[in-house]
Parts: sequence; structure tokens; C-alpha cells
Amino acid sequence: MDKIVLDNLVAGKPALLSGKRFDAASPFYADYVTQAPNSGLFDVKNIASKASAAAKDCQALSFDERQAILERAARKLDANSPKLLEYVVKMTGMPLHYARKHMRDAANVIAHVPALVRKRLNLKTSSLHHHPVPGEDYYVNYHPLDGFLYSVTPGNDPRATAFVAAWCATLGIPAVIKPSKNDLMGAHATVSAILNAGYPESGLNLIMWDTTAADAQTKNFSLVDAASAVWAFGDDNTVDQRLRLEDKNGTRIDHFTGKTILRHASGRGAGVCDEHADLKKSARIIAESAFEWPVACNSLKALFDASGKNGELAALIAAITRREFAAYAGDPMKESTRVGFVEPRLLKHVNNRLCELKRLSLIKEVLPARTLSEKQALPLLLETSDRHSEFLAEEHSLYILAMKKCASFKEAVAELNESSGSDKRISVSVFCDNEDKVLSTYLHAHHIKRIRHSTELDVLYHEGNDYLHRLTVPQVHRKRQ
Repeated sequence: MDKIVLDNLVAGKPALLSGKRFDAASPFYADYVTQAPNSGLFDVKNIASKASAAAKDCQALSFDERQAILERAARKLDANSPKLLEYVVKMTGMPLHYARKHMRDAANVIAHVPALVRKRLNLKTSSLHHHPVPGEDYYVNYHPLDGFLYSVTPGNDPRATAFVAAWCATLGIPAVIKPSKNDLMGAHATVSAILNAGYPESGLNLIMWDTTAADAQTKNFSLVDAASAVWAFGDDNTVDQRLRLEDKNGTRIDHFTGKTILRHASGRGAGVCDEHADLKKSARIIAESAFEWPVACNSLKALFDASGKNGELAALIAAITRREFAAYAGDPMKESTRVGFVEPRLLKHVNNRLCELKRLSLIKEVLPARTLSEKQALPLLLETSDRHSEFLAEEHSLYILAMKKCASFKEAVAELNESSGSDKRISVSVFCDNEDKVLSTYLHAHHIKRIRHSTELDVLYHEGNDYLHRLTVPQVHRKRQ
């Protein structure tokens, strides 16, 4: 088939000053290859200049105008584009059904961010300010950051670019986004929809290069240095190496110094089940959170079960998994498929590790492991009595869920917190009908979801980031006496 040719998007137009491209091949479909732009340093400097100059135009728009633009953009974003959906499926392995769902979620994020900011501040005017205490003689005014924001977005969640772009456009901050090669077409669709809806043409820009090239790190550092804010996705080691720390002439340079930094580093979504939980309702939420798309960072990976009915809960989860997921494994391009493709090396590693743990009687398969190919396996449901199990502590980007029986809710919480290590989990779903009990319990996580899916995206506060405060400079204004 003909290769799909993709471009940077600079000031609303395709641009590639280097004239160079590289093949970005699907990890799962041998005949699906896109040609992505391999930008050079001139491209980097050009896009930084365009974004810096856009701040005045972005901030000249009132909040009402920016909200109207994003609402139009959400309607313009075609979540059913066959070409785009094929790209998402073939570059990520995500089943078509869920690729369409994620693109609809991307449109919803674009529309909902300004609406939620308006509701949070109880905005009555077109400027970003509110009275923190009604009736008092002061209010807080939120000024957008000067300069532009630089973000490197991941390739395993088609909503990521929409998330970054929606916040930047809501607050009037220009952005340069470097999407993953697995998400460039989706990023184009998202950003183009916002620009076509009336946002300033240099307000949102896309750039791409071959990250395996020797000068890739230099390009990243150049954009970090030019930006006033950096929005980074990935573990600390990856971000520090590519965006933050550089050893030059025997000196360690920290490129994040003096900048606003937003981090998305942790994953390992988990659940804890209380003795009074509704098991049928809980089992469905758990199965869907674990197996709808397990590569995103907030997929539920571990369950600490204090229900006192461990066998019953495991059986319910297994039944739902067999009936609604395992029965529909196959080609992700088929509408009926619910279990997609995953990274072959990781699948092989996990299978080998499971064999070792089973020999040591440290893990049990509630749903027997069944590998369909080097890149696909049926969902795996595990039980362990080892509180230090790697399957409770780590995030394996596979269709996998590990369960651990606990004697009490208190013990379950303690083991969940211990297994999270020094980094908080993104989210923990708590299956407990007693709200006071949940509110009085500390869980080592950024988001606590009571009887809700761990996979739900929190757009106002996510992974410790309060975007309104992080991306603005709040000032307190007082009236004259």
C-alpha cells in the first residue's frame, strides 16, 4: 500500500524545513508504514519563534471566545474518520471499538475543560477571576503564563494531545506539541479542529522527528529552553534523560530550572474491595477498568480484596472477562474485537515470569494463560498470596489483573499503600458503600474513585496537577475601602 505522508503543523500550515522524513512503521501490521517528518534544528527554532509570537493573539481572546472555539472544535473533530481510526488501531494495537471511543473522549475533553473551569470559578464575566469567599472584598485573577508551553505526548492514549491542547487553548497559552509517532495523525486531527474553529493559527503547533537519531536530545533541549512551561509524560528516568538533564563539558545542566513543570509519571491503577461491597456491580467495574484498554496508565492492574468472598468475586470477574473480552480476541481492525495487540517482548517477558512464579507456588491463574500469537494473549486474571508480588506493584501494559486476598479493609489499604512504593498511583477505585469510611482512609494515590472506574480521566486535577493554578499566575485583587 502507499505510505501515508504526515507533516509538522506550524502556524496552521504543513511545514518541514529540513525536507527529511523517516518511516514510522506499525509495530503490529507489517504493511502499514507512515512517513513522518524528521525535523531539524531550523524547524525547532522556527516553531518556537511562531509559538512565542502567538501569545498576544491567544490572550487577546476573552474566556468566552476561547470556550466557544473549543466547543466548535469538539463538534468538528471527526471521531469516526475511517482513515484516522485505522491509523490509531494499527499504530497502537487498540481495538477499533475502543479507538472510536477514545476519539469521542478526545472531543469531549476539548469541550469540557473550559466548561469545568467556568463552573469551578463560577464565572460571570469573560475574564478569568472569581471571589474565593462570597461577600468579601477581594477576588483572584488568573493571568496565563508568558511564553509558550512545550509538551511531549505519549502514543498509547489518543486523548493525550486533546488534553494538553484543551488546557492551553482554554487559558490562552500557545503550545508546541511533539506527539508520539504512533499518535501524529490523531494529534493533527485534534489541533486542526481547534485551529479551524477560530483559534490563532500559531497558538497550537505540532513537530516531529526521529527520536532514535543522534541529535534527538538536542532538539528536545532546544524546545525546553525556549519554553516557559513543560508538560512531560513518562517515567522519571525517561523524562530526565530526554528533556531535563544534560551532561555537557563535565557539567550537569538542569533544563527545567526556572520553568513551570507538569509531570505525568505514575500509573499502576488499583482497587480495594470492602466486605459490604456490591460484588456484582464491583466485578463489572473492575473487569472493565482492567481489560477495556490496559495500556493507558490508569488501567486497573491490582485488586486488594477484603470482601470476605474472594472466590465469589474472582469468579464474577472471570465470568465477565470470558464473556465480554476473551470471547472477542482477534484482529483489532474488526468491529467485534475487544482484546487487541500488545508489545511482543513484554508479553514474552511476562509469560516467562509467570512460569517461574507458578513453579514457586507464588501465583495462581484464575483464567489460564493462553497466548494467541507473539503479540496477543487472552486476558489474564491472577491470584497471589505474596504481598510483595511484582504484579501488585508494577504496571505491565498487558491485559492482566492480579488479585490479593486480605483479612480486612484496613489490611487491604495497608498492602495497597505499601505496594505503591514511593510514587503515588494515579488512581484507586474503592468498592465500599460507607462514604465516611472511605473519606477517613488515606490511600497513596492521586485520585480516589468510590465505586467508579479507575480509567475515568480527571481533567481539572490529574496526577497532582491543578492545571488552573499551574498554568496561570494567580493575583489577589482587593477593592478600595
